[in-house]
Amino acid sequence: MKNSVKLFLAGTFLLGLAVATVAQAANLDVVRDSRGAMVCTKGADCVRSMWTNSYDECQGMALGTKTVYFGFGRSALSAQGKKMLNVLASNIKARGDDVVGVRIIGFADRIGNAAANEKLSKRRADRVRRYLVSKGIMNAQVLETRWFGDSVTTTLCPNTMPKKLLVQCLQPDRRVEIEIDASGMK
Repeated sequence: MKNSVKLFLAGTFLLGLAVATVAQAANLDVVRDSRGAMVCTKGADCVRSMWTNSYDECQGMALGTKTVYFGFGRSALSAQGKKMLNVLASNIKARGDDVVGVRIIGFADRIGNAAANEKLSKRRADRVRRYLVSKGIMNAQVLETRWFGDSVTTTLCPNTMPKKLLVQCLQPDRRVEIEIDASGMK
């Protein structure tokens, strides 16, 4: 009995250590260059230090493609979307002349008619563009806005689903993608 209790305690300790290590790895601080911009690999991953931070700065920040999701039939930014865009705007400004292009691309799900979905995807893209401009990303040569309505989907949801489940299934199609090109990333 004593040996099984010892094994249980040892296993619990090792499991706790493993969980703490994983949690700590997710919050390692990022390496910054002399301008304060995060240093990223060619694959757009953050370079991390061994120092810990209270939150994961790399989440949604590395250059590449970022996505903001929207509610069904809505073009309003969520709190989470604004938070991601705030961090993204700071990162773009910190990189300065390294950023050579920002494309903002709006999409909609397939529910509704094509004309309404095209207008909705345009409103979403415009909302994100205006938000980034309000955060100081104003170079018109860098910002490009496009929209595709419901013509570019990422989901494979059957039309036979009940509407409530179909709306949930199509969530990934209600989005704006922000593509960022940096001279150091090519």
